[in-house]
This record gives sequence, structure tokens and C-alpha cells, in this order.
Amino acid sequence: MTVSRAFKKNARISPELRKKILQVARQMGYEPDKMVSELMTRFASQRPINYKETFAAIWWPERWAEVAWEKGYHADMHRGLVEGAKLHGRTIDHIVMTEEMTPCVVNRILHARNIQGVILTPPIVADDTTPELDWDNLSAVVIGSSLPTPNFHRAQPSHYNVMVKTLETLRSRQYKRPCLLIHSDIDRRTVRAYTAAFLAWGHPQKHIWQTDSHQSDGLSGWLKKVKPDVIIADWELWYDVIPDKDKACGFVSLSVRSKNSPITGIYQNIESIAKCSVDLLARSRLQHELGEPSDPMLMLTTGTWVEGATLRGSPKEKTG
Repeated sequence: MTVSRAFKKNARISPELRKKILQVARQMGYEPDKMVSELMTRFASQRPINYKETFAAIWWPERWAEVAWEKGYHADMHRGLVEGAKLHGRTIDHIVMTEEMTPCVVNRILHARNIQGVILTPPIVADDTTPELDWDNLSAVVIGSSLPTPNFHRAQPSHYNVMVKTLETLRSRQYKRPCLLIHSDIDRRTVRAYTAAFLAWGHPQKHIWQTDSHQSDGLSGWLKKVKPDVIIADWELWYDVIPDKDKACGFVSLSVRSKNSPITGIYQNIESIAKCSVDLLARSRLQHELGEPSDPMLMLTTGTWVEGATLRGSPKEKTG
């Protein structure tokens, strides 16, 4: 910035320092590039008045590909990041971890763009690991309960309380024999919070159907044996998997796709969670935190109950 001011006649800089800078510039054969100067001036003029800095959001390719759909989980997360950044006078650069975008390349990009604040979006599977960036020189926040190491600040749903809210609602409606359908990856990703809450409420282990894929093989026979009066599932895709003859007892999803879902359950609101991640990162930057924090913060949300039409006695069922 000082060198830039030295080349501007009306900029505030002492005559002695200006003379010294211009002398060194002549010795080095340096002259300002007018095209670059005009481009940077135009870029700066487009920033909001309260602009402070740029953050980076790290995406896995499979998730980033679905942002373009403009609706759904990934588009909502993207929207939350962008809007959350605006509230703090920041902008977001989105970086996708393709095969070509190695950690070494990402480190160079962050350094070149002077980015010190990074938000890690959720990986596709629980076994994915955190990319090996120069974390000691970055402030970082993770969205979701995956990527346990390094132990950065984190914004995620309170999976345990999501299940508790579901069980409380079902109990108030006189459901007494729920069963739980859960994918093994989601069980690991949530640190087994769904199953822990289900068991803590006194429901037996034999009422949990855990599988490595969302398939119906053997499910109908298992449901016939367990005889639940309501099915709780980790997300609403299970409703399409369950045979029609087994849906009569009632169905609740722990993660529905929208507030207007026809499926009864909990809307976890990833847009709000993404905004919370920006809140945490802005706080971390204000406190000049770099690397793994000594006291990581965990910001939890409990979601909103959505009254779909897959539970007996729901308002939508009565009006349907």
C-alpha cells in the first residue's frame, strides 16, 4: 500500500519516503501496470463499504455439483454461507477439492488471496479426512459432526436433541413402539447420537435397523417381526424405500428436506447452520485465533418440527 501511494501524486506520504521508493523502483525497472491498477480500483469499488476480509469455503466435488440445483441441502448451505458472510462484512471464495486442487495448491491460493479464515463443509462419507492445509496459520470452522480432527470450532445440528424432540412428540401422540432405521455411515457421522438417544429413552436395541445402504432387502420381514406403531428414519429417503404395505403405521424423518416437506419430521435448516459457522469464524478472526483452538466451541441447533402427512392424526392428513 505504501508503494502504491508513492506512485500517486495526491496520496498522503512523506516526500522523503516517496523519493526513496521511486529511486528503488527506477533501479529495479519497475513501473505500475495501468491496466492492473484500473482493474483493482474497479474491484475495490464493488466491495461493500463495510468489507473486512474474504473467507474460503472448502467443498467436496460431489456436494459442490449439487449447489447448481438451486434447491436442496447443498444450495441452502451455499446460501447460508454467502448471506452469513455479508452480515459480517465478509465475502466467501468457494474452493472445490478436486483431484487437481491438492492441499498444496489450495495453500498457495489461500496465501495469494490473503485468506486466513476457512470453513470446511461436510464430506460425503464419515471416513473422509480433513485436507492437510497449513492449519497452524489459519482460523477454521467445521460444518457438521464429521471431520473430528483437528478439533476446530464447529456448527452442527444437535442430533441427540433432534431425536429427543421426535420421541417427545411421538409420546405426546400416544405412540409407544417406535423403531429406528439408520444408515451405518450416518450413525458414525452423528457420533451415534441418534441411537444413543433412542436407547436412552428405554427403547430396545432390537428395534434399531442399521444397514450399510438404503435398501429394502429384508426390511419388510423385520418390520413384521418388530411390529412398530411408528417408524423413525435418519432421513426422508427411507419413505421411498419402505414397501407401501408397511407405511400404514406412521413415518417420521429426523431430517426432512424443507419446511414444506410432505414427510413429517425435523427440518434441520442447514442454511441457518451455515450462517452459524460464519459467526464462529468471524469471532475467531476477531480474537486472532490460528490453528486448533485450545477450547473449541460447539454451536448446536435443534431444528424445527414439520407437520407433514405421514403421521396419523397430523393436520395435513386430516385435510388431505
